[in-house]
Amino acid sequence: MEIFNSNRCLGLGFLASAFACMAICSCTSDEEYQLPQKEPSAIIKLENGESIELEDTITHTLDEDSELLCVQGSSTTKSNVFDMPKTRAISGSSLFAYGYDSLEPESGWKKYLLNKWDVMYGVYPGLYIGRYVKVHKNLSIVKGCYASPANYNKDTAPKNAMGWDSRDEKSIGFGSTNKSDYIADGVTRIFVINCDIDGRVYNKNIPANPSDFIWAYLVKEKEDIW
Repeated sequence: MEIFNSNRCLGLGFLASAFACMAICSCTSDEEYQLPQKEPSAIIKLENGESIELEDTITHTLDEDSELLCVQGSSTTKSNVFDMPKTRAISGSSLFAYGYDSLEPESGWKKYLLNKWDVMYGVYPGLYIGRYVKVHKNLSIVKGCYASPANYNKDTAPKNAMGWDSRDEKSIGFGSTNKSDYIADGVTRIFVINCDIDGRVYNKNIPANPSDFIWAYLVKEKEDIW
């Protein structure tokens, strides 16, 4: 009886050890197994020790014949807000706002080949890491009115004080839509160069720095087309 009981205990012990081993092996296998992770398309190491991940590996080209270029000149097709005195927000008044309230990146960082931007923006031809960014500013209006942007091509308009018009990406200016009866959302567009392909940091805003923006506009009454 003692031998039988001993063998039985040994058998049970062996089974228990086997189950325990299977459980441990199973857990170890689950912990070690991981689903394949998405590899970053490209990592750019910056000279300051930081790094950024590109959205894609495509080289996008921007030059003077493509987009986002504006030669400022005189024009009389729009109201010359810059020659008008600043007043409070009433219908027919000219107003000015400064700086910006928020930035809205249009995409992740991408690789761009920039050609012929040296004369206008001081950016020599080469590969840069950049992206487009929308710049927002709250503009004061009055009920029943809207903000009509000034003409930034006027000779009297300040230089380097506004981005590209979000509605017309080849001219300087901004567009606006009413957020409420008393606030309009002014929107313009810039191109931000983070660094070059070798990681040299630029942090350059083209065509201008949004902190220096001057939002000039007329407060006009909405017209009932009926």
